[in-house]
Amino acid sequence: MIHVLSSYVTILCFLLTRFQGLPAQVNRALDFLAGGYVVPTALALAALIRWFEGATAADRVANQRAVLHGLVAALTGWGLAALIGLAWKQGLSDPGWEQVLSGWPCWQGLPFPSPAAAVGFALGTALWRRDWHWGLGYCLATGLWTVSQVCRGLHYPMDVVVGTALGAGLAWLLGSAGWLDRTLDTFICLVRRWMLA
Repeated sequence: MIHVLSSYVTILCFLLTRFQGLPAQVNRALDFLAGGYVVPTALALAALIRWFEGATAADRVANQRAVLHGLVAALTGWGLAALIGLAWKQGLSDPGWEQVLSGWPCWQGLPFPSPAAAVGFALGTALWRRDWHWGLGYCLATGLWTVSQVCRGLHYPMDVVVGTALGAGLAWLLGSAGWLDRTLDTFICLVRRWMLA
């Protein structure tokens, strides 16, 4: 276990020291992209646009169902990533571990699946199932966001990989669930009555 954590920290130290030597403008751009505002806001606005887009009523309902599939998968992925992180923290909360790990250079905390990757790739995969252009855009934006987080030392590289697999896998499974379609269609009908769709 200690060797796995050591390899994570070694990779993070390598990335942090390599990216500190970049020009100040590049580091500012990475900080800007790695934050929790720019890319998530763009993804939320794109989901809102996708919600109302469609030439016919059937197209709009299909788009709305895809957005709702993505939101359900994203919330589930975010919750699972948080629970896995909490389990890691509880499992390694022994004071002996804390003494060993606190002396490591570049120690940023315990590794756990990236919630940003889980949420973004869940939305991207759900939209990909309906229209690959939208899904590709979501996945590229999320990839840029998570890579910039790794470059700034906010997440370990494997955290992003695990978060990506978690989000994409959940979205694919929930997209194939027929029972969820009926529930989402009921929700869409309710929203239409409120004139929000």
